[in-house]
Order: sequence, then C-alpha cells, then structure tokens
Amino acid sequence: MLNNYLGKLLWKISAGVLITWSGTLFAEDSGRRIEEVIVTAERQEASIQDTSISITAFTGEMLDDFGIRNQEDLQNFIPATTIQPYDATIRGVGRNFRALGGDPGVATYMNGVYSEDLLTATAATFWDVERIEILRGPQGTVYGRNAVGGAINILYKQPSHEYDYSFMGIVGDYGTKEAYGMINGSVIDGFLSARFNFSLRDRDGVIEEIGRGPDLDGLGTENLALQLQWTPSDSITADLRYNEMTIDRPFGGANGGGLVILNEEGKGYRNTTDIVPGYRAIDTTNTDPANFAQNTWYDTTSPILVFNHPETGVAVNAQHNRLGIDVAAFAGFRNAASSLDGFGVTNADSAARYNNCVFTGDISGDEICGATNGVNWERFVQEGHQFTLTWELNEDIELKYIFGNNSLAYQRITDDDNTGSMVIDRQFYVNHEADYSSHELQAFTTLSDNLSFTTGVFFYDAVIDQRGDFYSTVGEDRFINPYNDRTTGMLGIPGVSFNDYVNSLLPGIISAGNPAGVPASTSNGQMPTLHSARDLCMDPATALDQCAVNYATENPAPAENNNLHVGVWGGDNGTNPDLDVEHGINTKGSDLLYHTKSEREAFAAYTQGVWDINEKFTLTFGVRYAWDKFVAQENLFRYSEIAAGFLPAFGIDLWTYNFLNGGVDFDPTAPGSWRGNERAVNGGFPVGLSVYRAFSRKDTKTTGRLNIDYNVSDDILLYLSATSGYRSGGNNLVFFSATPAYDPEELIAYEFGYKMQSEDGRVQLNGSFYLYDYEWIHTVATEVTPPLLEGDAFGTTTSVLPAPGAEILGAEAELTWLATDRLTLGGNFSFTPSEYTEDMWIIDTGGHDTPASLFPTDATAVLKNINGNQLLQVPELKYTAWASYVWPNSNGSSLELFAVYNWIDEVYYSPFESEREKAGEYDRLDIRATWKSAGGNWKISAFVNNVFDDVGILQVLRQGEGEFFRRSAGTTVPRLMGLELTYALNGS
Repeated sequence: MLNNYLGKLLWKISAGVLITWSGTLFAEDSGRRIEEVIVTAERQEASIQDTSISITAFTGEMLDDFGIRNQEDLQNFIPATTIQPYDATIRGVGRNFRALGGDPGVATYMNGVYSEDLLTATAATFWDVERIEILRGPQGTVYGRNAVGGAINILYKQPSHEYDYSFMGIVGDYGTKEAYGMINGSVIDGFLSARFNFSLRDRDGVIEEIGRGPDLDGLGTENLALQLQWTPSDSITADLRYNEMTIDRPFGGANGGGLVILNEEGKGYRNTTDIVPGYRAIDTTNTDPANFAQNTWYDTTSPILVFNHPETGVAVNAQHNRLGIDVAAFAGFRNAASSLDGFGVTNADSAARYNNCVFTGDISGDEICGATNGVNWERFVQEGHQFTLTWELNEDIELKYIFGNNSLAYQRITDDDNTGSMVIDRQFYVNHEADYSSHELQAFTTLSDNLSFTTGVFFYDAVIDQRGDFYSTVGEDRFINPYNDRTTGMLGIPGVSFNDYVNSLLPGIISAGNPAGVPASTSNGQMPTLHSARDLCMDPATALDQCAVNYATENPAPAENNNLHVGVWGGDNGTNPDLDVEHGINTKGSDLLYHTKSEREAFAAYTQGVWDINEKFTLTFGVRYAWDKFVAQENLFRYSEIAAGFLPAFGIDLWTYNFLNGGVDFDPTAPGSWRGNERAVNGGFPVGLSVYRAFSRKDTKTTGRLNIDYNVSDDILLYLSATSGYRSGGNNLVFFSATPAYDPEELIAYEFGYKMQSEDGRVQLNGSFYLYDYEWIHTVATEVTPPLLEGDAFGTTTSVLPAPGAEILGAEAELTWLATDRLTLGGNFSFTPSEYTEDMWIIDTGGHDTPASLFPTDATAVLKNINGNQLLQVPELKYTAWASYVWPNSNGSSLELFAVYNWIDEVYYSPFESEREKAGEYDRLDIRATWKSAGGNWKISAFVNNVFDDVGILQVLRQGEGEFFRRSAGTTVPRLMGLELTYALNGS
C-alpha cells in the first residue's frame, strides 16, 4: 500500500519547493528577518534551526497573535498530530484507548515535569506561557519518562525583577466570558522575584440539549498559579511553580461517554420501537398466533430483517427480540429510545426529534444536538507543584534537580443511553483520583570544545484510584428492589421457586460450565457487592486459587481466571455503601460498578553525547535504561440475568416464566396478544456478580538514539537519525478481559530532516521524511469468552491486545515566509500513510450485519484480519496555511489581519477501517483583526473561529449489540465570534 503513495508524496514535495522558490520573488525588498526561536527540546537551550529533531514551537507572542487558546486551536498548527480531550497522537503513535493500566504514547511536560494527563496541562489555556514545543518522534535519551510517540513541552513565563502586569478579557457567542491576569515583580531585590497569574473561563453549552437540562459542552474553568524564582548566588537558581485549577461545567462527550450520535444499527436514525436488543431467526411460515411464544414465530406486523451468514453467505430472515418472550442474554440492557413517552411508547414527534440528532455526514454548528437526562456534568480539581534547582558548578558542569507533584480528583456524569427518557435510563458516573510524583537529577558536562554530555536519572510514582457507577435516575424497580420470584411450587418442587432451585446449584452449575472443572465462584447466599469478591479473597477460609496475584495472567482461560461471587439479585435501594463508589455520589439502581487501583513505580537512567567532529559534521549518540513496576487490582459488580437455558428442563419457556412472575400483560392489540412489561426478564433470573483480580508486572528496556548532522552552511542543516522508542506493558483493568495483560510496545524511527533559511532569513523551511517500524502496538480489540453458565450465550470482553507490526511512512514540512515588510505567510503539511503489516484477527462485535444473537456459535466467523488496514487516529493528510498582514499607522499604532485555514483528512477509530467508525475530513477557517496601540500597551482583537461553522469529529465511540450498535462522538466547537481586550503595562 505504501508504494501507492509515492506519487502523492512527490506532489507534496514539489509544492513545498515551488512555494519556497516563489518566496524569493516577493521578499526581495523586505528588511525583516525571521526571529530566532530558542527551544529546550534536548533539555538545554538551543535554536530550533540548530536542533536535529522535528519540532513545532510557539512563543507566547505567537500564541497570542494566532489566537491559540486551547488544545483544539493548537492541533491546527501541528503536522501529523491529532489531539483528543485527554490524549494526543503524533505520527500515528499515541493511545488509541482510554483505559487504566497503560501509558500515554505522547508525554506531556510542564516546566520540565512529566504529566500523564494532557488535560492538566491544557485546560487552563495558554495564558502567560513562554513557549510550547511539540517534538515529533521517540524522545528518550534526554527524557526520563517513556515518550514513544513524542513530547509536548509547556514552559511558563518565569518571574523577573521588573514590575509588570497585564489583563485580558474575552466576550463572545454562547455567553463566552473569560478573564486573565498577571502581575510580576521583585520581592527581594536581586534575590527573590514572583509572578502570579489567573484565568477564569465561562461559556454556555454549544450542543443543543433536546432531552432535559441545559445545553451541553460548556466551559467553567478557574486556574491560579504562583511562581517564585530565588537566586541566592550567581551560580544557583531555584524556581517554584504552584497552581490550583477547578473545572465545573455541563459536560459534552469524551472517552466512555459519546454525546453526538453518528448512526445506530448502521442506519441514520434511532431505534425507537424495540425495547430489548438482539435478533431472532424466524420462519416466515410460522404465523399461527398460538405459536407466538416460539422464538421462530413470524410477527407479520413487523418488518423482516435479512442477514447473511458470515461464513456461508446464506440469507437469514430475522426480527428483533421481544420483551419477556425471546431469550436475549444482554445483562438486562434495555433501549431507552423506545420509551420516550412511556414504557415501550415513543410517539412519532419524539422519534423525529431524536432522528434529527443523528449525523451520518457533515455536521453544521447550527444543527448539532444531543439528548440526556440533564445530569451531564464534569468536575476536575487539580493541584500541581514544579520545582527546579539549578547549580552551575563551573563553565563545564551544570547540575539540575527537578521535582514535580500533581494531585487531581476528577468526576463526571455522562448519559449512557443518549436519551432523556424518564422511564428507562442509564447514567455513567466516574470518580478518578490520582497522585503523580517525580524526581529527576540532570548533569550537563562539557568535556572538551567538541564533546558534551547530558546525563540524568529519573524516578516516578503514580497512584491512580478510579471508580465507576452505571445507575438509573428514574427509579427503575427492577434495579432498586430484590427480584421476587413467584414460581414457588409451580415447577413440581414443593416450596421451591425456579430462582431457589438454580441458586442452590450455582456453585455446581458454574463449575460445570467451566471446561477445566475448576470452581470459579462462591455463592454464599448473600447479595454480592462491589468488593464482596475481594473480601472473600482476603479471608483465608473463603479464598480460592483465583484470588492469587496474576492468577488470571498465568491461567488465561476466561472461564477459570475470574474469582466470582454470585448471588440472587437483592436490589440497590441506595442504603448499601458498597453499592456506591467511595468519595462519589449516592445512587440507586446501579447495574454495574467498578473499582480499579494501580500504582506504578518507574526508574530511568540516560545519557546523550554530542561530538562536533568538525565544522560540518556533528554526531549525537544516546542510550536510556528504564524499568516500570506496575501493581493493580480490579473489582467489578454487575446485574445479570442467567440460566434461561435451564427453563426447558422444567417444561416452560421464557414467556411462561415471565407470565408466572407477572412480567407480561394480556393486550389484544399486541402481536400474539401479549406484551412484556417493566417486570419482564429476557436472560433468565436476575443475579448479582462480584469479581476480583489482582496483578503485578515489571518491564525493563534499553533504548537509544544515533544522529548525524551535516551543516551544509550557516543556513542549512541536514540530519539523519535512528531512534528506538518504548512504551511499557500493562494490564487490562476495568474490562475483566480474557487476556488480562499486554506486553510493551517497541518502535524504531528512521528520519531524514532538513532545516533551512534563505533570502537573508526571510524564508524558513523545515521538514522531514521518516519511516517507523512499529511492533506490538497497543490496540483495542474484542475477544470471545465462554458462557458463564451452560445454556447461556457466549460473551465478549474488551481488551488491549498487541498488534504484531505496523509501518508508518511520512513526510512533513513547515514554511514561514516574510513576503514583504507587512505580509507574512506560513503553513505546514503532513503526509502520513500507515498500515498494519502483520496478521491480527479481531472479532468485530460492532458489526451490525453479523449480530452474535443470530450467530452465537460462529464467533470465529466474524473475525477480521486488520493486516493492511490504516492505523487508528492517523489523518493521512493534514495541512495548514496562514497569513498575516500589518498596517502601521502614523501615530505608532498598527492593525493586523490574520487568517488560518486548516484541513484534516479522515481518521479511523477502529482497526477495521469501518465507515461507521470514521471521522470524516473537515476544515476550519479562523480570522481575526487586532489593533495594537503605540508601545503595545493596549490591544483589541475581534475574531471568528470556525468561519464555515463545520463541526469536526474528535473521536468515535462504538457500542455493541447490547446498545444497538450505536456510534457516538466527541466533536469540535461550532463557529464562535468574540472580542478580546488586553492591557500590558510594559507592552508586548
């Protein structure tokens, strides 16, 4: 596939050359020069033109001039990069899953301190930032933490002894109100200086709420930061930064909580008729109303759906499952969109309103909408410290100590069913607490005029506690109260109900369902809770082999790797503290809870040498040794329905069981004259499950870098490098995956780069060509698991699995051209073809055309080989063009017009290259006009962001058959217009 792109690549290179050549025609008379940008990409200050790494850097002045306020703005100016709410992907390397137990692929640094969370670094905006550097490619031999894809460095303006202050205010569409401020000055002349800044951001939601509550995806951010710089002597400098940030806002969509619907069951509208998920094969000749309870009965009032067998291609006629009649093993899932106006009732007007909020193609900002129960919410409280102590021992040796600590508490609620139904509801609450600490000691040594080294050791500790709760806000009786089985004495066993009978056999049933015959559960007659399985493991009298650390990893057969506590459903009425999450909200009717806890300890030692061989050639060589130790546990509680396969042994079917329990009502208007009600079950009798697993692992790796620079002239640098990268392995937390652990990623990057200036510094062109050999790529996949009980359906788990191999070939270029004294042009492009190069067969449970309910024993038939497919979250083509024109006025003031256009190619969010899980190409045009007073003290800007009002998709989230194959998304912001007013005492 990659060879097919060579023609396109040559066109892109030719375009860059032509642009550079044309620059010489316009810039002849210009007296300006491109300002030198100093970066610390290799942990020491150097000109970006002298640094042999692909870097995009923005000074604070550039951030202001370009109107870059957040990560969405920043993304537009960086080649081969996409930024999601919590993560970034550079050149196809990032984190294509948002799960605990793994590392980000792109490292974020704030004042040299590593952060796992991109949100921590970007949510406060880029006010009072000195510089942002985006390094593309593996970074390791001068960085302590793994950075297999690249690094984002954010450096804040440091205190000085010069008194200064500045303020900025922004007002705009959607009730936008933002305020920023800074004050700087001397505390003790010559010794101690301080700088304080704040940012306050508020905005209404930009996505129309058609359910209940305010519009969605608003802003509500407060950030305060204090920096101190102490210089007790000419050779010692100490820098301390402390910040507090709070976010409280109506939440939009993100990982685990997509808001905007793209499609459902592969169609451009919601399913507003069927309550339970799944399908049943029908016999079109079986229409006798007396047979209505048979699974193959044909309901002539409902449409026939045709599916093709995934192996034979034979057509299968089918209809949707019916509530209380057909066995549907989906853990009690119900479709809220079928009950917008009452249980099982959605009128035509409601259906039309919801279908207008399904977006299968382009999305316009004035149309975007979503539906919730009005409780979508996000709160984020963060506190960070960064401390640096620098000691210049002499001209040849400098020591630096860097300490960082970041503590955060994150909460959010997202509507899991994407409706405002007051009859059926499922909300997802997550509570995430984390504490990150790091220590790094660096030594910069110059051994001779032509040989120097950067050496360091790095220690890192991260403790993460995350808890989740799927619950209902509408008081669903089936989840709040115990299930009261009314079949006592009706099955031929005096005084015993069906539930009593199956419950008494639970341990034996589960053992029988286990191919290895290993008792995998405890059934002690008590209602399971979130931590009941763990508590049983901690008691020597009840602990099983499955309780041991790494038992699941060492015994990967899914039926035997879980320690289960199983019991009859006892309900969640809000009074049991172990059916709420710790430090979270009190809920009723929880059908799924989880709690994961992990601690990561990491160490790295690195050194990089630079040898100036002569005036033309410089050799850079480096090595890094690292280890990661990871300890974790996962706890899960869930509602389920089991043992429907045992009903025939008692001479009854599911409809009869529901009839005996009051789960179906006589209704002469219903097909077959019976209709399921809220008490109906479709998977068997309700139970609670609690699961516990514990893990521990350690990964060790040595990586390196080799680079040769060729200084063609003072204005042209060519370099060739080979760099190895590494991302530590992890465990599949939360998912209770069939494959509990995954091994480290490895990457070797080969890069040829060039950095050049021409026309006396008026044209600057930087670029690179690169090839990545990428192995064991952490990729989200689905695995099939055996049934929990005999007679039940096969299950699936979500897992992070290592794809054996991939190749990424790319080209990038960035241009700045001072066309005249007043006109500046610039832009960039990236061309990033990528593909998986090794076989990897993954089950596509999101394929609506091969539902597991119709083909339950043919799971392997829906395996798909991803070999040859494009990598996730990689736009093949991306480009940006911008222009600035300045009119100087006679009084010393000036007016600048600025415009930037950005285009991003389509991006896949599943490894199957599915059109249903693709973010389509989109573009964005921003324009702004800025008046600056003489001296630069006052500045007034008017701006329009996203002039075309096109909404792009930032990520696509997929649901399986249990949620009707729904695809949802997080999106960019619609068109936003506003005004900025800035005053700076010392100008800008």
